[in-house]
Amino acid sequence: MSEGRGTSRLWTRREFLATSAGVGAGLVLLGGCGGGAGGGAGSGSGQLTFQTWASTSGEQKGFRGLVQRFEKENPDASIKLEIVPGEQQYTKLDTRLAAGEGPDLARMQYQAIGRYSSQGALVDLSEYLDGDEASAFTPAFWQAVQYEDTPYALPHHTDTFAVFYNTGMFDKLGIEVPKSLDQSWTWDEFIQVAEQIKGEGVAKYPFAMNWQTAGAAYRWMSFLHQHGGQLLNNDLSGPMIDDSAGIETIAWNQSWFQNDLVPPSTSIKSTELIESLFANETIAMMLQGDWLIPYLVDSMKADWGVTYMIQDVEMASDMGGNAVGVTRDSENPELAAEFVKFIASEEQMAQFCVDAQFIPVRKSLVKQGLDYSMRPKEMTVFVEQSETVPETMAAEQTIPKFNEINQVLADELELAFKEGQSPEKTAKNIASETKEILG
Repeated sequence: MSEGRGTSRLWTRREFLATSAGVGAGLVLLGGCGGGAGGGAGSGSGQLTFQTWASTSGEQKGFRGLVQRFEKENPDASIKLEIVPGEQQYTKLDTRLAAGEGPDLARMQYQAIGRYSSQGALVDLSEYLDGDEASAFTPAFWQAVQYEDTPYALPHHTDTFAVFYNTGMFDKLGIEVPKSLDQSWTWDEFIQVAEQIKGEGVAKYPFAMNWQTAGAAYRWMSFLHQHGGQLLNNDLSGPMIDDSAGIETIAWNQSWFQNDLVPPSTSIKSTELIESLFANETIAMMLQGDWLIPYLVDSMKADWGVTYMIQDVEMASDMGGNAVGVTRDSENPELAAEFVKFIASEEQMAQFCVDAQFIPVRKSLVKQGLDYSMRPKEMTVFVEQSETVPETMAAEQTIPKFNEINQVLADELELAFKEGQSPEKTAKNIASETKEILG
């Protein structure tokens, strides 16, 4: 999902899923004319409307640059960029679609693709694509834009999690951080580091995890997949969380709170901003996303660095970021599809990610790296980490009813972490409610 610089960026990734769960679950798509105001399909001309959010100046620069470059290459076409507040993106989109007046193009989180495509709100892009997309994009993100093995959007960018650490505290304790992805801390090693920090008292708490509010509960799934577990079975028809891997993962995360390794105010439904706790040195580490780099550059006085996400039997990290699709209300879907292909191309994706401080989702760009102007060393860690998002997790998080399941995760994990509900009961409750949601 993407977020803006400083605390102003936190809304989109933290709240979008929670917001869209309530609004989108009852979305009714009515018939009617499209929102496009240009020429007919295949004309290569006309005006398209593109609804998005852009929480920072860099993000706005990125989108305006894409529009300008597309219009330069296509002088008979124009793109009307409609930037809406992040908290209104899905509400406005749902309202417009219900009236048959949707924008030609819409940006959305990967976790929202299944809901919109399953309700007929997005255009099947198969006929407009070249056929090599599956091999061009990072596998998890190509999986994320599929519904019933059909692409309804193209991946545009991502963001993901790694471990931020306070350099001064680590130097004082003689702690060395992993220098490569394959050397990242195991769960046991990470806890040993946390206990050393706690024992020496260099920070009030060793670390915190950014999964606060109902909309971000899905971030817990990274740990589940690290431990070899899955939320759903392989055909996505029922729950699998109540097996030993699920129960053990819940127990391990619960132990953070039981052993005072994390602030008690940082459970799933907390509104605590853990980046503030890191900036004021209340915590020595945080499991957090790359979008917080601009905030730390502006707000943190102490030196800090980034190392790779932790792992257990497998490596996994958070699936953030957004895709762009063509809505079924577009009167010129071919031109709209050309714009989607344009912004997802190698050259344009690279420029946008540099402008907006995001991570690319094309294999070639991940391999070669990008020339980031802000903390390039740390961004390189995140770019490498982005390839560790499991395809299975991407499939789970993009099913049509994932928002409802995400709310169940929030409710039950909060009971486990804050109230001490047993891991067994927590897993059983999540499984039972998930089974009911999936029918």
